[in-house]
Amino acid sequence: MQFKRLLDTLARSSAQAVTTLGHGQKEQNELKDYLYVETDIEKDFRKLLESGPAEDTVIFLCGSSGDGKSEILKRYYERYSENFRFHLDATHAFKPDQNAIDALDQLFDEHRESDKPLVVGVNVGMLFNFASQGHSRHEEIKDAIESYLQSGESKSPSYKFLDFEKYPKFSIEDESTGSDFISGLIARVVARSDANPLYRAYLDGIQTNRDKLAINYEILYQEQVRERIIQLLLSARLRFDQFLSARALLDFVHHLISGPGLLFDNLFVTGNNDLSDIISHFDPCTIRSRRIDQFLIQHPLGIKEDAFNEFQETVSKDFGIVGVSAASWLRFFYLFRDVNIGNNFHQTFRNDFQQPLYERYIEIWRLHKKYNGNTEERQQLRSFYNEELISALMRFGNRLEPSLTKRNHLSLCSRNGVFISANGDIKPDLKRIINETMENIYEFPVCLKVGGKPLRTFNVNVSFLELVSKINDGYRPNKHDKNTIVILEEIIDDVTKAIVQSDNLMFSDGQDRFSLTNETEDEEFVVGGGE
Repeated sequence: MQFKRLLDTLARSSAQAVTTLGHGQKEQNELKDYLYVETDIEKDFRKLLESGPAEDTVIFLCGSSGDGKSEILKRYYERYSENFRFHLDATHAFKPDQNAIDALDQLFDEHRESDKPLVVGVNVGMLFNFASQGHSRHEEIKDAIESYLQSGESKSPSYKFLDFEKYPKFSIEDESTGSDFISGLIARVVARSDANPLYRAYLDGIQTNRDKLAINYEILYQEQVRERIIQLLLSARLRFDQFLSARALLDFVHHLISGPGLLFDNLFVTGNNDLSDIISHFDPCTIRSRRIDQFLIQHPLGIKEDAFNEFQETVSKDFGIVGVSAASWLRFFYLFRDVNIGNNFHQTFRNDFQQPLYERYIEIWRLHKKYNGNTEERQQLRSFYNEELISALMRFGNRLEPSLTKRNHLSLCSRNGVFISANGDIKPDLKRIINETMENIYEFPVCLKVGGKPLRTFNVNVSFLELVSKINDGYRPNKHDKNTIVILEEIIDDVTKAIVQSDNLMFSDGQDRFSLTNETEDEEFVVGGGE
């Protein structure tokens, strides 16, 4: 089969994108089987089937569209259909005049009369719908679903739930950042093996024409390039909470190779692929630095360093890349920054391409995840809380009267030009961090106390951390930060409610300061001069 036609099998729009119990073309089925990567959820699913569940058991394989439910169910249908009844897609009906809810009612009716456990592939949204709209005769099933949706646990041993959402594709624990699943999937696409149908088709194709598809396929073969792409996908997941299904990833790989341009442009181009639309926010051409700006200005004018000319010749010889724009070269530099090429001119831009925000977020997330009271970790956490988080809180809370921050006071309110403040005794509550559960990589818990009184825990994400950094650099939040600033305002509100009970208040008008102290033992208020 032609290389391009086989590549098109990976596209979301391909007729083979969704697995059914029917049969596709031999080469396409071979490719799907070859690309299949076993996941942790599949391992647990297999263990559950092999455990010999009772005949009244219903196993729900839950997830979102395109995450691979149908592929798993088809594989195990062929192996276990004699011992289990399978319903691959809960959105399908049994009759033209039947909706999905009615079909599930019928399915559960038939299960009552069956002597086999039931396996159902279902979207989480359909679970919600059935819990609220399913027939009352299935109240036990509806209650089990409702309990699972609320708590993440099943209250009945007869109902088992395996949810793709509980098996994140990315990990940032134990100094390991990335995704075994995505790495394995892309590595299989470009593996130089006779077992890989795509590689065989690629070899046939380049016998007559080494076109753009072949060049992109060769670029993706570079392991360091694949790792850089995975880091971009992780950044997109952290920043935009981007959902990554198996189908979306295959469509993304198809776009990288078969898109309108060379792979390093396809990666950041918009309008052709959902993931690239998100990744375009990380386009290195949007980074502002002296060296990048200089390159973007000088290249179109024909002003080129001798080292770059030499580098171009090597790239042309090794990869067949010629005649690309300055923006394309920058994207190439970014994607290949860990690959040694010729005189390594592209690595002179390495520092310009750093992403300190994401590196810092991962560092802080890990500290919260593994914290157990260790002295070194405690010092690192205190440094983050005191020098970054609490500093930003004080600056934000005192944005109308910045002078209060130097005095470690937090503004409570202002009346007739007079600011009322109290000592902002905000500290990290490190003991609570040990007991906090962290179920995903997209947020970490912030634990604070004021004057020894614990505040409620706030979960914050990478956008919040970015705002903290910007505030400490002098930035004043505005309406464009509304989604993140809500968390800041909630924390400040909780802090204010705690310190307003202080026995000492300060009044200032920009020139004079006076304190008011409640001497509870003497039952009197004491007015003092400037603190």
